[in-house]
Amino acid sequence: MRNARIGICRNNLSPIASIFQAIIDGTVLCVHGGLSPDIRTIDQIRVIDRNCEVPHEGPFCDLMWSDPEDIETWAVSPRGAGWLFGSRVKSEFNHINKLDLVCRAHQLVQEGLKYMFQDKGLVTVWSAPNYCYRCGNVASI
Repeated sequence: MRNARIGICRNNLSPIASIFQAIIDGTVLCVHGGLSPDIRTIDQIRVIDRNCEVPHEGPFCDLMWSDPEDIETWAVSPRGAGWLFGSRVKSEFNHINKLDLVCRAHQLVQEGLKYMFQDKGLVTVWSAPNYCYRCGNVASI
């Protein structure tokens, strides 16, 4: 993506706001965790007040802590925060928002980079090699 335009959505200058959400060339959504059952559009993400600690529940929490899973829709996350979401949820979100890809981090992947779901419409990028000096994983950037 040479000359990609990156717009970072910020409501303040706190570190969490700067990594919370970005749109690359209008087709790639970058978030820390994943999707939220309370959010259907990118515009709903833009209006979330990020000048606060991450709450224990709700859309902000979900975007930080939700994870993709080999399911169709939604399931309770064993983490105790966020949700597990499946291929249909991701496909509907990408279609509604005219996205090609959701790019996220938050979960260690041994390969450093892992596409989820058959259409590869979501990717997890892990950037810490040999996480905690014991996982033996590679990293991607």
